Amino acid sequence: MQDYIFDMGYAEFEAKEELKFTLPYAIAKGLFDKRGEDILIDYTGGDKTYTGGVLLAYSLAVSKVLKAKIPSARAGLAMPPCAYAVIANYACAFAGITPINLNFTMGQTAAQSCLDTAEIKYVISSEAMRQKISAANPTFPWAENFIDIAEVVASVKPEDISRGLEKILEDFGIEKFADNNREATLVFTSGSEGAPKGAVLTGRNIVANCLQTRLSNVFKPGDILVANLPVFHSFGLLFGVWALAINGVKTLMLASPIDIKANIRAIRKYRPQVLLGSPTFFRAYIRHAAKEDLQCLRMAIAGAEKTPEGFEELWNSTFNPGSYKEGYGLTETSPVAGVNLPAADYGWYSTGARKGSIGKLFVGMRARVLDPATLEPVEFGKQGLLSLQGANVFAGYLNNPEATQNALKDGWLITGDLSRLDADGFVYVDGRLSRFSKIGGEMVPHATVESALSRALGLDKSEVPLIAVSSTLDEGKGEALVLLTTIDIEHRQVNEALKSEGISNLWTPKHIVKVDKIPLLASGKLNLKELSRMAKQ
Repeated sequence: MQDYIFDMGYAEFEAKEELKFTLPYAIAKGLFDKRGEDILIDYTGGDKTYTGGVLLAYSLAVSKVLKAKIPSARAGLAMPPCAYAVIANYACAFAGITPINLNFTMGQTAAQSCLDTAEIKYVISSEAMRQKISAANPTFPWAENFIDIAEVVASVKPEDISRGLEKILEDFGIEKFADNNREATLVFTSGSEGAPKGAVLTGRNIVANCLQTRLSNVFKPGDILVANLPVFHSFGLLFGVWALAINGVKTLMLASPIDIKANIRAIRKYRPQVLLGSPTFFRAYIRHAAKEDLQCLRMAIAGAEKTPEGFEELWNSTFNPGSYKEGYGLTETSPVAGVNLPAADYGWYSTGARKGSIGKLFVGMRARVLDPATLEPVEFGKQGLLSLQGANVFAGYLNNPEATQNALKDGWLITGDLSRLDADGFVYVDGRLSRFSKIGGEMVPHATVESALSRALGLDKSEVPLIAVSSTLDEGKGEALVLLTTIDIEHRQVNEALKSEGISNLWTPKHIVKVDKIPLLASGKLNLKELSRMAKQ
């Protein structure tokens, strides 16, 4: 049987020496190489600028304090994107402590589950941030011990980095080559489909994804990246923390993608070239930013959710033509697996862009598509479950062997995304398997119904979703679609709207539930678990 595997230089990438680097070494080397250059603009923390050398010096000094204060193997970090978050993550890595960036927007039960699963007894933040987080989320648990990173940073004397990298590494016991398959961080999944799971990312995973980003030329020399995504999600963590040091990407850091006015002000001032986000977050720019505000952007890379039909064209016509780039990633792939990039042939791998796809796989990966029922490979172009292999694929879920076994099979990650893979290596993601309902023997995609209905009713320009589709059990056809809506709407209007979009009667929601708002996660994704609960009420 043919495997229908698309290979993006898997063996050649595995032979790269950088994959043997420990995460602490990769961080230290990257910062040392940029020791005289401005590398971080902390707009969150008073518009301060840091060189690579200053970040390295503070991180090493803080690591001494944390090593003395934290006897446990892991520590929780509760901070928005800012210099303190960057320094704390690097300092933990240098001290041999696993940094775990906690989702401080979670409800008490889910957040406590994360603390318990990871056995976190110490949480690092600043007192000002703790007060702000607690005001917005009073039930957020703060573990048994609190360390004020602002106090620690103020109290330390930064290390002298003029001695040379090798001497610094020797003084701090930072190894260049060691077991980099050990746990380097945990990233808890959003819990959109159930309880949060702690995805174990190794040093090798993180270094690999940074190397893949560099080899694919996502950034050009001199680029400034806007990093405003939460660092408790893998997309924000990779580009707001790890790639900043390892790839030396100059980064403009803001506390939140939601504070659109602050983001526009910062973009006007610093004229960055690359913006990361999701279609949900990008909608606010279309509404609030003038064309000249974002004229500097060469690329707006969108992930976390499938791009709604017509949104790419809307973005490109509002701002720079061709600047919108859809990508794809998972917490379990550290996180980036592919992105639409300018076509280039590098010999043993290539990049490219194709309408409707999430681009080509990242260099060093292999992919195949499996039949959802049998998990046997299907031919190129056919829909099934996307399965991935590569150095950026995670090690498993902490203390959850059942979930790990379901996700990792024979060295392959089963993503749970219904996708198509063409013979040129472009991936087309149709949606999560959990966002499909089997009705009358046919697989019905919730997102397609949502998009069609939003367009027909003129709701697709809203900054927040006004409708969402879920499902419930149905005696006659197995499942039935449920439309959750914040607006008053009747079955007749829904039927007529979907008919005008050419949607089959089989795909028309059977039930309508009026809600106050559509539940979202901090990433901007739909909260599928809460949607399902509301649909079944």
